[in-house]
Amino acid sequence: WGRTMTIRSATRYLAGVVLCAGLALGAHAGTPEEDATLELIRDQFQDVDLRRVIEVSASMKLDEQGAKRFWPIYRAYLAEIVALRDRQIDTLAEYARQLDAGWIDDPTARTSLARSLALEQARVDARHHMIRKAGEVITPIQTLRLYQLELAMDASIGSRVLQQIPLAK
Repeated sequence: WGRTMTIRSATRYLAGVVLCAGLALGAHAGTPEEDATLELIRDQFQDVDLRRVIEVSASMKLDEQGAKRFWPIYRAYLAEIVALRDRQIDTLAEYARQLDAGWIDDPTARTSLARSLALEQARVDARHHMIRKAGEVITPIQTLRLYQLELAMDASIGSRVLQQIPLAK
């Protein structure tokens, strides 16, 4: 767990740097400093993803046959989550640019909210799809355990990220 705390601390720090400093990290931005910060954040999330795989692997207790059927489903899910997270980083970067400018207007608030809600729904949909697919190849108890693990990990990560995001003013 010591390594997890280090990863979480680094991720929290980096998210705070991006959001509080107002670095513009969207695809159309592109100063070397912004690109380097974005790459560092993505590297830190890769560590979080690795920890997620380790946690699932340790908790699922799959036999060889079950593992051969389960892990391709889980890897596809992780790829989808990474793509959604990249979109979330872009959305948060736009929000950070507005905070840095000192204000958020109503159209920007509506757009940010709509994007955030869509991303949240997409994450829930991806998790539900993965759970359904995994349920076809693992036992019901393992499926429930996987669902519980995913909820707990997502809540933990989400909580840490949300603590770093200033409320709209």
